Amino acid sequence: MFRFWKFLILALLSIIVLAACGKTFEEQAAAGIAAAKEAFQLHDQHVNDEVYGVSFYKPAGFTIDEKSDAQNIVLKKGDETFLLFINPNESRDSRLFYELSTKTEDKERFEEVFTEDGYFGFSSVLRQGEDQAELIASVGGIKITTITKNKNIEANMGKMMEIVRSIEQGS
Repeated sequence: MFRFWKFLILALLSIIVLAACGKTFEEQAAAGIAAAKEAFQLHDQHVNDEVYGVSFYKPAGFTIDEKSDAQNIVLKKGDETFLLFINPNESRDSRLFYELSTKTEDKERFEEVFTEDGYFGFSSVLRQGEDQAELIASVGGIKITTITKNKNIEANMGKMMEIVRSIEQGS
């Protein structure tokens, strides 16, 4: 009988410790934005795919959906969908997407702005319910968005910034 209670107490204690080790939404958002900032600054991904005349870096595991066109490219990774918007009329220092995103009133938004060598970019994480977030990564006239689980914020945000940063834009 003592052995059963000992096992039960150890199991409950393990569950409590593991639950306490999970990152909060704020920590996950900060890690995602840091990953986007690093990808923006490194700009080390080379073009490896092209669709409708748009050349860009497509990370491993991503596929291009047939519903794509030259300004709206739909990317899939597992059960997640990423929407890549390209405005060819905007330059690499355009603030259009940033200004549009800041006009909405969101309860929990974490974002950061990046500038380097004439490029303007930003990343934004918006809480969407208990376990989901909307991610936005943008450079100039190019923006990619997705809705993902909180645990995927960091990995997805870094990949998203790598994609948008790889697309050439006019000055």
